[in-house]
Amino acid sequence: MDHTERFTGKAQAYDLSRPDYPAEALACIRRECGLAHGALAADVGAGTGKLTRMLLAEGYDVCAVEPNAAMLEALRARLGGHPGLRIVAAPAEATTLPDRSIDVITAAQAFHWFDRAACKLEFTRILRPGGRVALLWNNRDRHTPLAREHGELMLQYRVREAVSLEKPQDIYASFFRSHEIFRFAHTQRLDLAALLALTFSRSYSPAPGDPEYAPLVASVKELFAKYQYDGTVDYCYRTAVVIGRM
Repeated sequence: MDHTERFTGKAQAYDLSRPDYPAEALACIRRECGLAHGALAADVGAGTGKLTRMLLAEGYDVCAVEPNAAMLEALRARLGGHPGLRIVAAPAEATTLPDRSIDVITAAQAFHWFDRAACKLEFTRILRPGGRVALLWNNRDRHTPLAREHGELMLQYRVREAVSLEKPQDIYASFFRSHEIFRFAHTQRLDLAALLALTFSRSYSPAPGDPEYAPLVASVKELFAKYQYDGTVDYCYRTAVVIGRM
């Protein structure tokens, strides 16, 4: 399957359940990238607009670049009409944005899908001199029981997860001229419907009708019952922000 189509049919679950990003991460991007109010950001692989919305709230103008039609539809429903937003239906490797037009490029939970060689050329082309790239990852906090057991459950049902590229320094060393990594704690409160949606928002999760779909639903319900309090659970992440110069 074309990787740009892997989330077709999952946009609603993705938008309902995927976490946003901690305020400290946005403050870090502003500080480290030297951004002022009105700076122009390209949110590449914008998905349903989880990070796009936060960038707009920070006072930036944003070009949300996303190739998947279903994701773009959800993004338009969420943010369409915002005066600071331009929506671009394009892949990361060919954004169609003008040369040297962008102050900061962001990619949240998306960089692993990109062709890095092509993106290196494209990001260098569209960034203004001195512009930076900020890659964001919400990584499951495996030191917390719910997040760890949910991850184990996903593996049990052979739900592949894209590897967060937070740690492989050789990848960043070849992509960036220089980079730094910043980390922040982040917590998301979920009811049962949202935890189920989180489970099935993964690009490789079984679909209804798959023999493993109903057993996975039952297992997630058992996990929720084990940890819920007043009808919700706290799902903990460690958010990594990788900021680099091209």
